[in-house]
Amino acid sequence: MTTFEEYENTEINEQETEELADAEVVKIRKKGGLAKKLFVVIALCFCAYAAFTIIYDKAEIAKLRSEKTEISKQIDEEKALNDEYNKMLESGEKEYMKKIAIDKLGYAFPDERRFYIVNQNK
Repeated sequence: MTTFEEYENTEINEQETEELADAEVVKIRKKGGLAKKLFVVIALCFCAYAAFTIIYDKAEIAKLRSEKTEISKQIDEEKALNDEYNKMLESGEKEYMKKIAIDKLGYAFPDERRFYIVNQNK
């Protein structure tokens, strides 16, 4: 048979074992709570990154659309200039040379007066 001391030691060991088991359960629950918190933080970070990316992409699209509009205007201007040059070439060499001499080189006819605006306020 067991003596009182052995019974008492057995009872203390059972209590210690239960306390250790309870402590392990609490640790496991805390670890589970930590994992949930970590998952929530990671999910929030991902959502913030996705929102930032969407906003940045929309701004980039708007910028590219405005650049496209400007380039389309430049293309139209260059087409008009090209048409003008084609008309000059078709009209003959003398007309073309006269136009270049007046517009580009600043020549004038002998009895022609030219006025240049020096100070022009816009």
